[in-house]
Amino acid sequence: MEEIGELSSFQVGLLSAIPAVCSMVAMYSMSHFTDRAPDRRPFLALTLLLSAIGTYLATLGSPWFGLAAITLAGVGSKCAATLFWPMAQSGLDLRIAAPGLALINSIGNLGGFVSPTLSGYLKDTTGSTNGGLSTLSAASLLAVVAARFIRGARASDGPSMEAGAPAAVAPTGK
Repeated sequence: MEEIGELSSFQVGLLSAIPAVCSMVAMYSMSHFTDRAPDRRPFLALTLLLSAIGTYLATLGSPWFGLAAITLAGVGSKCAATLFWPMAQSGLDLRIAAPGLALINSIGNLGGFVSPTLSGYLKDTTGSTNGGLSTLSAASLLAVVAARFIRGARASDGPSMEAGAPAAVAPTGK
């Protein structure tokens, strides 16, 4: 933040809160808007695209422009998460929902190791954070393509975890 100017620690803290506050407002708005949508995949693709664009734009321009771009990226990624999890949940049969969601979460948690490691490696080899941000942007674009293949809940798939869906009935053994 030295490039932005003479800012106190408090001012830096306020600036770093901007993406989080904007993301909270956007997540709330997006979830209410998409709850009425029959298919959330287009919205998921749009939010992932916003994340990719924001992350890429953060590599360009001034630090103030970078703050705006990171805010856009944060809004896109947080809104994508609020869209993804209900879709993943409703697309899985009740018999495999818990292990399926655990697998998704485990693979996602690998990103908590791989992303900083790769970003650090790219920064050390290139001397710039642009490589790491560009890689994150590419990952978001790859997720846009993958969002096309997420299947939604269908009545013929058996019990689903949709809100209002009847609970699965245990066999009585008769």
